[in-house]
Amino acid sequence: MSYDHSGSDSMNFSSSTLRHAALALALVLGSGLAVAKSVPGDGAIPVVELMPLTLKHEADLKLTAEQIQALDDYRKQAMPGRVALQKKILTLRGELRMAILDNQPPANREALMKQIAEAEVEHFKGRERCVEALRKIMSAEQFTQISQLYLDGLR
Repeated sequence: MSYDHSGSDSMNFSSSTLRHAALALALVLGSGLAVAKSVPGDGAIPVVELMPLTLKHEADLKLTAEQIQALDDYRKQAMPGRVALQKKILTLRGELRMAILDNQPPANREALMKQIAEAEVEHFKGRERCVEALRKIMSAEQFTQISQLYLDGLR
């Protein structure tokens, strides 16, 4: 979908952004967890971030050598893309911040907002893929345990 940002399409952009946000919310709500928890700073932290916690609680989770290797393989494959995407989001946010402060034309600001929204959705999808990988690598009991540890740790 393209936008000419001449003014009349600003509502289409807003609708598109809302659709993206609704999709992201649906992904979160559809996770199967009974408790939906919002915390201060929710807009700045990843929607779900289980891998660091999994590494920290490797022994508590009683991960097998095969599971540890599968987790390591997944991290090595996924981390470069995730890091690059997070860097892109931070760069775009900085550009938008300055575009707003410098009073750049609305079309410029809206284009940056659209790029940020698209990058954020990609980030959500990447985090979702990570959770799905953990579901496949771990037993149901291990996944339930790490999910609960994660939810308990949200502040």
